[in-house]
Amino acid sequence: MGTIITTKMDKKYLIIAVAVLALGCIGTLQAFTHTDEQEPQEIRGIVVDEHDAAWYEQQQTLWLKKAQATPTDEHVWEQCFSAARYADMLNEQYGMTDRKKAVLDEMAKHIPNSFTYNLAMYQTKRDMYGEDASPWAEKALQQIPENIGRQDASMLIAYLEMSGKCFSDKKTQETSHELIELLYKNNAYPSYLLRYADNCMRGMEGNALYFINGDVPWYGSRILQEALDLHKDKKVIPISFLAITAYRDALCKSLGIKPFEAKENYDSIDNFYHEVLEYIINKSKRPAYFSPHNNFSNADDFPLKLYNEGLVFRYSAKRYDNMAVAQRNVEEKYHLEYLLEPQYVNEEQWQGSERIQLNYMVMLAPVVKNYKQAGDTLHANRLARYLSAAVTRTSLPQEEKQKYINLLSDKK
Repeated sequence: MGTIITTKMDKKYLIIAVAVLALGCIGTLQAFTHTDEQEPQEIRGIVVDEHDAAWYEQQQTLWLKKAQATPTDEHVWEQCFSAARYADMLNEQYGMTDRKKAVLDEMAKHIPNSFTYNLAMYQTKRDMYGEDASPWAEKALQQIPENIGRQDASMLIAYLEMSGKCFSDKKTQETSHELIELLYKNNAYPSYLLRYADNCMRGMEGNALYFINGDVPWYGSRILQEALDLHKDKKVIPISFLAITAYRDALCKSLGIKPFEAKENYDSIDNFYHEVLEYIINKSKRPAYFSPHNNFSNADDFPLKLYNEGLVFRYSAKRYDNMAVAQRNVEEKYHLEYLLEPQYVNEEQWQGSERIQLNYMVMLAPVVKNYKQAGDTLHANRLARYLSAAVTRTSLPQEEKQKYINLLSDKK
């Protein structure tokens, strides 16, 4: 694994940015309420379910009790560790915390040298500044079980990508492809997330760079590329991975440009990202797009160079009629009809990620208003129906849904 750029800012923030892909969607957590239920519940991850730290703390206790009764059951230990990890994450605690150490010590006693233990050690070491976590991941890669779950497969896919080897090493590419294809075959990601990822990339020019934030849009995009052979010409780049030297250098090499020479210190993480992003975009001379869920500050003029083209932002140093491009994407590129269709497949809406569908409304509501101003009521009304459906199909409270529906209002 590569080294992480040091900055004058809090190092923990940068570690978190690399170790944990931001969800990239708005969410509220379900508060923990005590019940008499003593059976542990499945830990499916924060992209699927919304719970607070107290809920995960309780689940850790319940899974630990079950692990003591079945000490060699790897699934039980995986659930116990995941509960501890998410409890720490929501409490903004990373690395080898007392909570995770207590679980890992027990795992070392009962399932040492196992896939589950090695992957748990990788996840813990990865979040620790200055630690080389790769030996643990490499061990886990040699032990992949046939029934590997979504979270474990996703973790290894991210590791392989961060290593930078996916750009050139054939064996790494094959392993990553197999794991991503497995996610698709096992229906690990709901179809509405894949449709959203597909629409985001439909409006892009060929050979584009797609800088992305969030687990869901990144994995969705990679599934489209590897399992469905779609949008293969585009490079999907998690922004947080650019802080990893090995990944960044491999990316630059794959683009035919010299490695980015980072300064020793940066005043803020945003300053670092803005500098490396502009270097890659300008040197590669490729069209560049950004997912809507980024948190760039206004420390410099970088955010002013991002123009809404529908479902993504395009980087441009010069002003242009981006609304005309957004309208063309709506009329010719995007597949939005599914938003009005019944849910033919009985699949779950992930509480932790369904809000990504709100981006349809947030990003495309200005296009509706543009149509209205031009007197094009036909396109305005059609698009408004699509966007309203994207909101109403979620499980959000009605009051919250209405706030998004109101974005279509002509009132200021």
